[in-house]
Amino acid sequence: MGLIEPEARQSYLVFACGSSWYAVPAESAAEVVTFPELTRVPGAPVHLLGVFAHRGEVIPVVDIGLLVGKGSQSTRRAVLVRLPRGTLALTASTVAGVSQVTGSLEPLGASGVHVHLRGPAKGAQRDVAVIEPDGLFDYLSQGA
Repeated sequence: MGLIEPEARQSYLVFACGSSWYAVPAESAAEVVTFPELTRVPGAPVHLLGVFAHRGEVIPVVDIGLLVGKGSQSTRRAVLVRLPRGTLALTASTVAGVSQVTGSLEPLGASGVHVHLRGPAKGAQRDVAVIEPDGLFDYLSQGA
C-alpha cells in the first residue's frame, strides 16, 4: 500500500490491548462493548477467548495481544469489528477514540497475523499498528 496521502486519509478507531496500540478503519468499528461471561469454544486456539450473544448475533472474542504474541491483557472490553460476512470482537484495555492515521501502511511481517497489521503508523499521538479487517477475518477463519 505505501504511504498514506493526505487526501487519502481516513478515520480509524484507535485502541490499546495492554501496552500495544492498534487502529481499525472507523467504518468497520461498529461499537465498543463490555462483554459478559464468555462461552468457551472447545478446541479453539488460545487467542479465541470464547463467544457471546449480542443483539441476536454470536460474536467471537479475540485477544489481540495473544494473537500477535504480546501476551494476554485481562479486560472485559472489546471493539466490535463488523464486516459484510461477520462480526468479531477484539479485546481493548483502552479506547483513545477516532482519529486520522498517518505514516506507512506496509505489512508488519511476512507471515501469519502480521501480514494483516500495517505500519509503522501514528494515530492519536501514538504509534499504532493498523489492522486490515478483511485480511484478519480471513486469517482467523482459516483456523489461526
